[in-house]
This record gives sequence, C-alpha cells and structure tokens, in this order.
Amino acid sequence: MILESLENPDYIVRGWTDELIALKHYERTSIAKKYMVVVYKEGKEGFIITAFMTSKQNTILGRGILWAK
Repeated sequence: MILESLENPDYIVRGWTDELIALKHYERTSIAKKYMVVVYKEGKEGFIITAFMTSKQNTILGRGILWAK
C-alpha cells in the first residue's frame, strides 16, 4: 500500500520543510475506509520518512495541495 500510494497518489501535499506527502484513499482496509499517508523526500536518493493511515485527511490536505488526481 505504501509503494502504491507513492506511485499512484490521489494527492501530493506540501510538507513541513522540503518533504512531500502522498495521500491515497482506500475504500477497504483491515479496519475501515482510510487514507494512506506517506511522507517522503525526492531527489537523487529519495526516501520514505514515515507512513500511516488516517481518516482525517482534511487536516493533511489543509497544508496545501500541490497536485491532485
């Protein structure tokens, strides 16, 4: 789910400094409808900082949408 969220996100959101946040909605997970949130850095050697699931996507989207599907 983490890699799928990075490869095919619904939204890319502004991070706190130079990181980006990918969000992808999943209608069915083991717990309920959720968004996968992946915080990552791009670049020559980009990497994932953290990933988690949330149902409070508006808090994250409020940071500033850079790209939407």
